[in-house]
Amino acid sequence: MMSKQRLFGKYLVFFVTYFLLLSYCIVFNNEAGWSLFFFVTLLVLADLLFILPSLNKIQVTLEESIQTQINKETPLPLQVFKYRPTLLPIPKLSLLFQNQEQTLTFYRGESIRLEVLWLPTARGAYNGLPLTLTSQELWGFFRKRRQMKIQQEILILPEYRPEVLSLMTLFEKKPRKYTYGESNFTIRNYRNYQQGDSLKHIDWKLSSKQQELIYREHETEQQQELTLLFWGESHPAFEDTLAIFFSLQNLLPKKMPFQQLLIGEDLDSPYQIHAGAFAAIQPFITVPEPLPKISGRQVIIITPAVSQSLEVYLESLTPSNMLQVYTYHDLIQRLSNKEVSE
Repeated sequence: MMSKQRLFGKYLVFFVTYFLLLSYCIVFNNEAGWSLFFFVTLLVLADLLFILPSLNKIQVTLEESIQTQINKETPLPLQVFKYRPTLLPIPKLSLLFQNQEQTLTFYRGESIRLEVLWLPTARGAYNGLPLTLTSQELWGFFRKRRQMKIQQEILILPEYRPEVLSLMTLFEKKPRKYTYGESNFTIRNYRNYQQGDSLKHIDWKLSSKQQELIYREHETEQQQELTLLFWGESHPAFEDTLAIFFSLQNLLPKKMPFQQLLIGEDLDSPYQIHAGAFAAIQPFITVPEPLPKISGRQVIIITPAVSQSLEVYLESLTPSNMLQVYTYHDLIQRLSNKEVSE
């Protein structure tokens, strides 16, 4: 608003001055007056020549693809150039990006590197960012403006939450008992000896009493591999829950190996683990099919809330896995309790 008022003031001063000069020449009709009038007119015409260079041939690109997170201030390295230099320079070229203005003086098309700061507020995958180019002539009376996009692949990931470090206790591997593998000293059962059983597990004392070979079955404890699963059903807490899941999976590789699964819309497969999946995933209303089949693992499910569709999926996982389900409310409660205890 202020710039428009300032520009209007410039126009007013110029036209009033020009009108008074013309009036003086007409009234007094002398050589000095007409010479001054024609000189000012030539200056105006010469000034208008500097507004002629086209903005359409000016290119603004990002020097590299950008991967950042929501609410993280990110520097953007820009390159401004023209494929062919202009004969007349642009006295003032302004680049406006999200209320940040960079100004180049007497620009003729040379390659120039600039840097602007960007604070992304929405997650997603983008092919460009909006930018406004404005050129002015010497006196700043006339302007040309062009809206354009900075062409480059940009991935905006969920916000990283450092406080989730206190949730790492959720991922302590829990042993599960099996009747195969290397045994421990816990006897699970006694049964009759079968051909192929190891002789070292025969209970000879009990066998002598029973007058038949009695075999001892031992329990085994094996560490189950971890699967971290995000259940992205539509819910108001979807983005916040995804941010917690994203932060946890960034921390986990430093602690233990794990399998990551993302259940949501706009994904080719729940097994996608690249950064683009976190930028692309959207909440689902109808459960995406087919759901991954998991067996013999410790499965930790992070979800905005427990729903009927999730309960159905949990029933299919329960017989062959150890399950832990944490809703957004559960995780926030744990974080709150941790802060209180500290």
